[in-house]
Amino acid sequence: MRGGGVFSDEEIQLLRELPAVANVTHNRITYSDAFKQVCTIRYLAGESPTKIFREAGLPPELVGYKRIERSVARWKAAAIKSVSGNDRLDDSEIIAQLVERYKRTLVTKRNLDNMASGVPDSSVPVMSEGAVGAHVSISALDGDTAGIIIKQQARRIDELERANASLLDKLNKAIPSPTVDN
Repeated sequence: MRGGGVFSDEEIQLLRELPAVANVTHNRITYSDAFKQVCTIRYLAGESPTKIFREAGLPPELVGYKRIERSVARWKAAAIKSVSGNDRLDDSEIIAQLVERYKRTLVTKRNLDNMASGVPDSSVPVMSEGAVGAHVSISALDGDTAGIIIKQQARRIDELERANASLLDKLNKAIPSPTVDN
């Protein structure tokens, strides 16, 4: 495994067998839409992209750290644009909207599967049309979604605390401490 370079025939065969991979050539991997959605949500919730890829059977030693980094950045940017049209939403609002969109996608798939198998419509859960793109309040979220948002916010608080400590350290170094004359 070389990490992000050209894939051998054996590596291509291994990658093609993974559910996270839609297609692979010697130079390029195309990931499944489901993997991209789940990866983006988990990343925004504070998980490491490397961990997410490893769990999907895509070790960075094979795929390449840069390829992972660039893919996740591209998916995050696309997700932000798709839910907000701009960059004014914070990560928790983006996660909530992406999770709602993902749930609607799963319900639609279940509806189609049930229709194909002859299950009556009355047994199929339906999500309201108004939920599309609507702002979701924390009280309206299920426990899993709220947990994701809390985890993401904890990560952000930690980042801010570290940045604050670094700034205070720089400030303390920049301002000479007064000397006491005896």
